[in-house]
Formats: sequence, structure tokens, C-alpha cells
Amino acid sequence: MRLTIPEPFDFALTVAKPAGWNWSTPAEVFEDGVMWTGATLVGVPTGLKLSSPSAGHVTAFAYTAAELVGVVRGDLRAAVEFGLGKGNDLTGFYRFARKDEILRRTVKDLFGMRVSRMDDIFGRVILAICLQMAQLRRSRQMMDSILRLYGTRVRFEGREMTLWPTPEKVARLDATDLRVKANMGYRADRLSAAAKYLAENPLGIHELDSLSDEEAIEKIMEVPGIGRYSAGIVLGRSAPIDAWSVIVMSELLLGKTPENPRAEIDAVNKMVAERWGRWSWMAFAYILNDLENLASDYNLTRLT
Repeated sequence: MRLTIPEPFDFALTVAKPAGWNWSTPAEVFEDGVMWTGATLVGVPTGLKLSSPSAGHVTAFAYTAAELVGVVRGDLRAAVEFGLGKGNDLTGFYRFARKDEILRRTVKDLFGMRVSRMDDIFGRVILAICLQMAQLRRSRQMMDSILRLYGTRVRFEGREMTLWPTPEKVARLDATDLRVKANMGYRADRLSAAAKYLAENPLGIHELDSLSDEEAIEKIMEVPGIGRYSAGIVLGRSAPIDAWSVIVMSELLLGKTPENPRAEIDAVNKMVAERWGRWSWMAFAYILNDLENLASDYNLTRLT
């Protein structure tokens, strides 16, 4: 597939975020300007090889066990374009950002970075649940275990990629397997319940995009084990605030480190919303991916 993504568009920044966020699966590899990855798209495990031969263009090879025909091919194309952020209004965001002292720096540093990721709700649910009340290292251990034990493996062009498991596969597991083998603790019951719900009630980012932020958050919170903060992670277009990000935002916006970050969550979240309004989610993404550069101008104590 030859895809056209509106300028501004930086392929490398979009698929390989500076903060280390994966674009589709933690198992993906970005090297020599090529992204090797995969996802379950249109219900089919798919290997993906993407590169950008020229500005605004992406060449994408999709590998499936059987040939896709008809409307399904178009759906696959749309899914990859969505993952590349074709629908992001970067022009509008940049116009807004250049009037803000902090965002002005981030859009200069990360010009052309689109913030969308592949439409894999269950992968995001796994991430959100693994992040609950856990340090980042612990969260990564749980996600690595889930991928290793239950992920879907695809092989193409001499590469092997492990995709997030489907909700149907996890729904068939006993929660004890998740608790013991994946070392998830109490989160095992939450992930099991979420998988069973999504297996019976499929949900996609495209559906959520037709809703307002609040409506989308409420929709995601129907998934068992997903609260408001976790729903923000799943949605990907809100500015979730936890204790760590409260410290970052306080140091950026107020020039001070809060003594009790958790007590300041609501106040800082309100401050972010008042300052950046509908652009808060994109501002948040740009800031988190530009912390090392921002640290040269601001006293940031928590870069990771």
C-alpha cells in the first residue's frame, strides 16, 4: 500500500516516539528507517513493514495468512492510516501551540509527530490495567509476560512479531493463570473480566472517535476494571494525570515541586484543561515526548 499522510508528518517521530511508546506492540522494531510491527487488523493477525520513501508518503506491506479481498482490503488500509494519525489536526494544534510558551518549544522539537497509534482497544486495556498501582518496571514485566505467554505470533520476511492477545483468547483463560503465570496479582481478575466483556461487546477507537471526550470516557468505563484514569489511557486523546505527571506539570506550569502530588491531581488536571482546552491531550503527548529538551529550560526532577 502507498499511503499519503498530510503534512506536517515525520514518519520516524510518529512510529518511534522519543519517550519510548510503542506504536502497535512492544515487540516491534524500528531500524534503518523501517518499522517492523504487527497488529490484529480487521480481525486478522497482520504483519506490517512500513517505511517513508518521501515526505508525506508511507509504503506499507501487510502480511496475512490468507489473501484479503474486497472491502476488507480497504478496511486494512484505513486502519493503518488511522494508526499513522492521518486524522490528526496538527495544523490547528500548531497554530494554538505557537501562542503558548511551553508548547511552542515542543512543536519545534517534535515537528510532524502525529500521536495516534494502531486501533487495538484490548492492547490499550492491557496497558491500562498493568499500570494500575504499579511502578513502570513492574508494569512492563506484566506486559512482557502477557505477550510471551498469550500473544499472537506472526512471521514474515524472516521476522517474528508478537501481537497483543485477542480478548477472546484471554477470556478463555482462568484468571489464576494470569495471576500466577503472568504475576498480575489482583489485576488478573480485572483483565479477565475486561477480556470477557470485550469479547462479547467489541469496541474500537473509530467508534469512540464519533463521541465527545466525556461520552467516550463513559463508554470505556463500561469495561470492567477500567476507571476514569485508565479510560484516559485507553482513549489516547485525553490528558490523564497521575502523581508522576502532576509533578511534571507543576514544575512546568507553576515552577515548583508539589509536596503531596496525589492531593494535587484534581487541581493540576483542572489547570491543564483551562490552559489548553480541547488540545490538552495532544499537548500532554508532546510534553511527555519532549521532557529531555524541556529540562534544559525548566527544573524538571522526574524525566522518567
